[in-house]
Amino acid sequence: MAEKKVGIISAVFRYFRFWNWRKARYIMAAADDQFTGSVDGIDAAFEMHRDTMVERFNGLRDAISEVESVLEEKRSRLEKLNEEETELLQKREGALTLAEQAKASGDTEEYEKHAAAFERFQVRIEEIEAMQERLGVEIGETSGTMDRYMIQLQEMQAEVERLPTQKAEAIADFVSAKQIIELNDRLQGLETSIDRGPISAVMDANRKLTAKARITEKLAGADVRVQDKAYERAGRVSTARSKMDDMLAARSAEKAPQEAEAPAAEKEADGRPEI
Repeated sequence: MAEKKVGIISAVFRYFRFWNWRKARYIMAAADDQFTGSVDGIDAAFEMHRDTMVERFNGLRDAISEVESVLEEKRSRLEKLNEEETELLQKREGALTLAEQAKASGDTEEYEKHAAAFERFQVRIEEIEAMQERLGVEIGETSGTMDRYMIQLQEMQAEVERLPTQKAEAIADFVSAKQIIELNDRLQGLETSIDRGPISAVMDANRKLTAKARITEKLAGADVRVQDKAYERAGRVSTARSKMDDMLAARSAEKAPQEAEAPAAEKEADGRPEI
């Protein structure tokens, strides 16, 4: 029973984890769509990125300035130590000279005084040399780090300066690609009546009207009544033509005897016998 309960709890947690993952992915995709679907979105994306870059640039610059201040303080300390060491070396040399003279003259008290001064100077010189070595290492390491920071700062500055050009190129690419897609859609006949314009709509309507006229013509030609009228008209024309031919033939027949009698009458009127 305990194992089944653990399995249910695990399944519930898995469901909510995947549900949360899907919702997060959906929100991320929706957030990206705000910046990728229009010129204004691309402009906003670059402006946001620029603001972020400028903020990071200013933060890094301030940090480098603080480190540079610390580095300058260490250089100043090292310079002062170098000056102090030079002075102590001169004093040590003086103490050594006087101690040598006191030893030569047998003045033990003077010798001990100068020897104590020499030892004091020598101890301080050794302390200074230790601090010089440590500061020299720190300054060298910090200077190397500063050089890397300065390179990064210069790269960020160059990127901020390039952003306007990159934004203009991104907007131009977006507009160009969108126009190419729209042109391809038009060439593939995917345009809508709104996109086509009035001229294309008129031509499309004319094509549809012509097709409809052809269909009505074919239907009219196949109508039996129309065919009967055509036959009747053809019959009337044929009958009229036959009637005309008969009348012409009758007239020709009537004219033939008259034309034969006319020459005979002319001969009788002359009174000359035929030879």
